[in-house]
Amino acid sequence: MRKLWLALCLSAWGSCLPVFGQVGSTEKDSLTITGRLVWQETGVTGFPEELKITPKGASEGAFTAPVDSLGRFELSLARGQYLLQPSLYYHWMGEQWLRINEKKAQLALDLRTSSELEVVLPLDTIGWPKMPEGPGLFTRKEAIDPATVDAFIQTRMAFFKIPGVSLCLIQEGEIVYCQTYGSVRMGDSRKVTEQSLFEAGSITKLVFAFAAMRLYEKGLLDLDKPLVDYQPHPEIDDERYKTMTARHVLSHQSGMANWPRKDEAGKFKLKFAPGTQYGYSGKAYEYLKEVLVGITGKSINRILEEEVLTPLGLTDMHFRGDAAIEQYGVHGHKKGVPTEVYLAPRPMVAYTLQTTHQALAAFTLALMQHKGLKPATYEEMFRPHSQRADGTRWGLGVRIEETPVGLSYGHSGSTGRGFISNLVYYPDLEAGYVILTNSQMGGWLSLPLLGAWLVGE
Repeated sequence: MRKLWLALCLSAWGSCLPVFGQVGSTEKDSLTITGRLVWQETGVTGFPEELKITPKGASEGAFTAPVDSLGRFELSLARGQYLLQPSLYYHWMGEQWLRINEKKAQLALDLRTSSELEVVLPLDTIGWPKMPEGPGLFTRKEAIDPATVDAFIQTRMAFFKIPGVSLCLIQEGEIVYCQTYGSVRMGDSRKVTEQSLFEAGSITKLVFAFAAMRLYEKGLLDLDKPLVDYQPHPEIDDERYKTMTARHVLSHQSGMANWPRKDEAGKFKLKFAPGTQYGYSGKAYEYLKEVLVGITGKSINRILEEEVLTPLGLTDMHFRGDAAIEQYGVHGHKKGVPTEVYLAPRPMVAYTLQTTHQALAAFTLALMQHKGLKPATYEEMFRPHSQRADGTRWGLGVRIEETPVGLSYGHSGSTGRGFISNLVYYPDLEAGYVILTNSQMGGWLSLPLLGAWLVGE
């Protein structure tokens, strides 16, 4: 068997550098390709878990193959031309995240006359986009420049491979700029528009908490009355739950796991006694939902309509699957792969809200201006009730954080279908923002980077 040079192309079917391989002299219908990934820089650990193989000119499109923990892979390919590249252009090392340079991490194979090749695919990385210098955009006390905002968002969308973003900025107590970017689905020509509905995830909890506080004001809900006195929970097998209150639920002190695992009898126990520590729980919010339905004799959709949407004049908020979501729903993306538009069969106050950037900004502005609730109720809702291990505090349904410009209030959201969203406002600046993204990578853009740029965090 003789040694030959195989071309390593740095772009699809473009200019090439040589890579060493082996070529047999006999013709075969399929070939076995072995290879490995190699990082160009030192200190990088681990490897992408999957390789994408794209046949040139084939109708069936790309497919994937696994990569082991040492960066090795093996492929059985029919004769033809192929492009090899990582399936994803990001790589995690614990909490650290690296962006792979897609223009260099490509290997073109011409197997029309070759056999049993051993190949190497080098991986290079790209540094994060440089943050603009100077004070935060909100702290400059000057008009928002749309072109500057657009450039900031679009640069980071490209870096993080986020297909679509919907954004609104609030300044001096007014919504001053809203814009949509990208597409509703990766590779789709349909653009994100003002009507596009994104999954808002756990921001639903803040909207529901507002409704609960409205019922508290009306005397229908006692924040400190045990929920079991309103309605027992049929799945909890733990006497400690009999002290659980609405206040505990709204401030994430219920003792329930986020989504508890049930035993063979369909029961579960608490993680701790209610009111004794912080523990985030979507299941607890669903329990409180059922209590409010029982108290009012109304569906949760009607409660949300009457206690949130109508008094605040909000539209384009949907808590279960409907015709609007079928028409305007956006696809999420997990590991770069689109998910289907979700039509929730019933409203889940922990996560099923789908909404537009303008509707969410209008809700944020209502909170900032203390609309729909009495001042004393807002004070109770926004004062700290519990504290997370990282120092983040929680009011009743609202996240409270220390920032360089004073306290911020808000909530973030994510869903298993690949959506990340954030709602934040800074009362001392009379400013805030909402951002909706249709990618699991949107979290990097939605809070640490955008927040730092706006207020200099």
